[in-house]
Amino acid sequence: MLLGQANAPLVWCVVTATVLCALVASTLGVFASRVVAPGALYTYAAKGLGPAAGAATAAAMTLGYGSLAMFTLSQTAAYGLRIFGPGAPSTLTMCLAVAGIAVLMGVVLIRGVRVSARVGLIIEAVAVAGLLTLVGVLVARNWDHMSVRAAVAVPTGWSHYLAGVAVATCGIIGFESAATLSVEAKRPLRTIPRAINVSLALGAVVVLIATLAQAGGANVLDGISALGEGNVDVLTASIGASWVAPLVNLGVCASFLACALASTTALTRTLLSLAREGVLPSRLGYTHPRFKTPVVGVVVSLLVMVAVIVVSLAAGASESSMRGSMAAAPAIGFMVAYVLVCVAAPAFLRKTGELQRRAAVIAGLAAVGFGGILVVFVATNIGGTWASGIIGALVWLALAAIGYATLRRIRPLVTAHIGIHETPMRSEVFSGHLESDAAVSGGPSR
Repeated sequence: MLLGQANAPLVWCVVTATVLCALVASTLGVFASRVVAPGALYTYAAKGLGPAAGAATAAAMTLGYGSLAMFTLSQTAAYGLRIFGPGAPSTLTMCLAVAGIAVLMGVVLIRGVRVSARVGLIIEAVAVAGLLTLVGVLVARNWDHMSVRAAVAVPTGWSHYLAGVAVATCGIIGFESAATLSVEAKRPLRTIPRAINVSLALGAVVVLIATLAQAGGANVLDGISALGEGNVDVLTASIGASWVAPLVNLGVCASFLACALASTTALTRTLLSLAREGVLPSRLGYTHPRFKTPVVGVVVSLLVMVAVIVVSLAAGASESSMRGSMAAAPAIGFMVAYVLVCVAAPAFLRKTGELQRRAAVIAGLAAVGFGGILVVFVATNIGGTWASGIIGALVWLALAAIGYATLRRIRPLVTAHIGIHETPMRSEVFSGHLESDAAVSGGPSR
């Protein structure tokens, strides 16, 4: 929907974004196979470029995960309300729905990452299966009007193309979030790099299938977009059956909910790491005595997200403008984080004596690609309907820079320790530790 609003070439934008994200995933593997830390990307950047780069990446990650969680939370409420009727909900109804969903998310997130991960996986799997089925039906019904040439048409304008790549990145970002759970994963030095690559591959395939169908002439996204505004006529006309509308609403709502859970999970782990390092108040690093989850971080994050959404709705922001602005902000946050981590990778490998030309080239291409796209995206959209999200993101990054400079002057030891919170253990790097410990102690070892 957002790519269509940006007048961008759908397929080429998604393919380009996928290639650039694959370069980032390869670069993240350099760190994820060597470092175990809930700070993930900002810890990686600090390892290569120092505390200032770590702080900048932390600010970008917080922006990315926080705004993405707000975006998906608001859309979960919007599409959830569509299930009960096509009429546009009132502001009060929307606010109550957002608050109710946030409470539900809080319960799931506090219960533990195992619970939230399984709930998110099941919800997302069902939602994606249903939406891909819908895509298949639409393509079959519109087969005579499908055009391969239209789907793969070469981009005609560079500004729309590059801005579209930034928007397309929104459909794929999140593949790196597994790194924030490295401390809570089994054998993280092996499983986290694998999770990053598999997440990217699966997500990109799903997005590309829907994009090919849309670009070829099947009005998949047009129908869903109209449904989001309360108009079922476009979608039911394409399908030929009115009963499909509530099912699509349910699928879209479930997918947004799964994304909101995943984004908030990654956000709270980032806040926990920053709190443990003294950058944020220590209470944000407090974990539940039974579930071992960052309960204060979860509650505070959800309260802030609900407050921002409610204020935006009360100020009269339309659903479409909120959708675009809340998607633009995470695109900026993630691209800033990706660029910094990719620049940090060669420096990190040089410190460890493992720098190779291939890794340096991959990281350099990713940094240059996303850096250029970020500049074009901001320049071309800052005066449009997504301006509030872009300006808000830039203001957040500026405030973070001021905060870091202030903290560095007041508490230099704290800023010097940014990115040190990591906990590598023998069990993560040496598969024979149990046998060797048992041999030494004469019995099984914990």
